[in-house]
Amino acid sequence: MTSVRQGIATEIPVAGRRTLAVLQLLAMLWFGGCGGVLTEIPDLNTPDGRVFAERCGACHGKPFGGHGITHGVPDPRFRTVLEWQEELARMEALMREKGMPPLTEVERETISRYLNGHAKP
Repeated sequence: MTSVRQGIATEIPVAGRRTLAVLQLLAMLWFGGCGGVLTEIPDLNTPDGRVFAERCGACHGKPFGGHGITHGVPDPRFRTVLEWQEELARMEALMREKGMPPLTEVERETISRYLNGHAKP
């Protein structure tokens, strides 16, 4: 439906308004830094940070979808140490499923040290 009120305005059905509201909320969270893409990831220019960025960026740094946007490496401040331990194990399983080279013991220790040093309390 379209109505004319001091110009042209389009009425959005209730379901469409809800969808629009959810999309707006997600956009605010994403651009506000919850997605980790637009935030400053701490200490990436350290030896541990470089290993984290290189190995995790192998997937998270690649564009997804047709728009060319990347996930970006995750911000370590958004998870606790325990959450990162679980997530790292999950990511290693995904790496195996995708046929990617597994993390070496040194890489795993380095990435864990980086994540644990920046994890949320």
